[in-house]
Amino acid sequence: MAESILLRFLRGGLIDVNGDDAKLDKIGLAASELAAELRKSPSKAVAYVLAAVDPEVHADDPVIVEALDALSKHWVTYVNTFSGPPVAVARAIILEALVQTAADNATVGAAFVALARNAFSVSEPSTDTAVWADVIMEIEKDVDARAEAEWAVPSSIAAPVADLKVPDLTPLTVTAEPTDVDHLKAEFYAAAGPQYVHPQQGQTLTSNGNPHWAHNNPPHWAGEFGDRMAASVAEALDTAVNGLTVGNADLSEPIRSLATGVSEYVAEALTTMAAATTGLQRRVALVWWKESLFSPTRRVSYRDLPPTAAATLMAFDLHQQVPVSSPASVVAFLAETVMSLPLVETEQTYAVNDLVELAQTDDSLDMARGAGALLTAVPEGRGPVIALIAHCDAPASRNRSAFRRLTGVPDDARLTLAQWACWVFRELQATSATAASKASRSRRRSRG
Repeated sequence: MAESILLRFLRGGLIDVNGDDAKLDKIGLAASELAAELRKSPSKAVAYVLAAVDPEVHADDPVIVEALDALSKHWVTYVNTFSGPPVAVARAIILEALVQTAADNATVGAAFVALARNAFSVSEPSTDTAVWADVIMEIEKDVDARAEAEWAVPSSIAAPVADLKVPDLTPLTVTAEPTDVDHLKAEFYAAAGPQYVHPQQGQTLTSNGNPHWAHNNPPHWAGEFGDRMAASVAEALDTAVNGLTVGNADLSEPIRSLATGVSEYVAEALTTMAAATTGLQRRVALVWWKESLFSPTRRVSYRDLPPTAAATLMAFDLHQQVPVSSPASVVAFLAETVMSLPLVETEQTYAVNDLVELAQTDDSLDMARGAGALLTAVPEGRGPVIALIAHCDAPASRNRSAFRRLTGVPDDARLTLAQWACWVFRELQATSATAASKASRSRRRSRG
């Protein structure tokens, strides 16, 4: 933020420190303390937003009390400066803490935008509406940019380069029987002529071979010599080849190594492909869901349910199908889906507290109530509307006189069914995002 929230409140005359910068610094320290608490417990963001966004929030609201307790640590005498509990200062402290935390915590940012959008859809303009509107737009810009990137469909996919290591092959072992040299000599002698002088014995021996000498009858000698030499050489070659023995090569390890390399490459390529096309898969799945008008959780057609129950169930079903970081267009998509139901009167409005009562008792929403109970606490201080639906057995959830105090929603607030579905979806996304962030940190601490 180019300018701190506290300065914006100060310049707008929304908080008054009588020109004392030291007092403003103390308020800033209180905001930083709450921001640190939010970073440790992001699930608190839901109550923080719902308390801070409401100009009529009670001074005894737990979040307001927490903010003023933080202020008292740094400005002990603040009670002497204001005529009563400075709720406006507490709200400014909480908003500053939320903005600081949202800057480095995407889940808090997403929860802030979702809940603030809901609140402003039913609230009357107040003195700080302009500040809130600017803050919402600034944070929403970052939240939506991250969500769009996560949902993006790439124009091309870069496949990983195959880096397969060719395994070293074990050389083949070839053995051969030794050549019978003496036999080969005798055959060659026989091909050369009728007799020969033995090299070692020095005596003339009969070869029992070629009857001709080369100088007496060359043509006949040559024919006889050729035949005998060919036969003797062929016999020697056949003997040598028949005596060859090739050892069995063990290729199991090279083949296993190559197969592992190929499998790892294919797995990496498929992972890259899946990651790159996740956004497309989500969009296609949502179009299928919208066109079928079929609840994947209840296994029924939305057309077979009362419109109020169908709209609420649609919000829950969409929440189950998309990540907590979703573009703003997803909310618009939900609104269009609700309005496509034949029995929905698109302009008809319903009292929000009536919609809550209907959602508390409809049997088709039992799974949604169960999921909401895991995401929200039993209503005590300021909290989301879905907490009243999820914890429908709690006395406070059925107490209409406590509705405004617990939710911040005006008693006369009215919504169309499309707006109601978007409201429920945003609250589910916000509570789910902060609860998941808290669970993730708990797992990391337990592993440490």
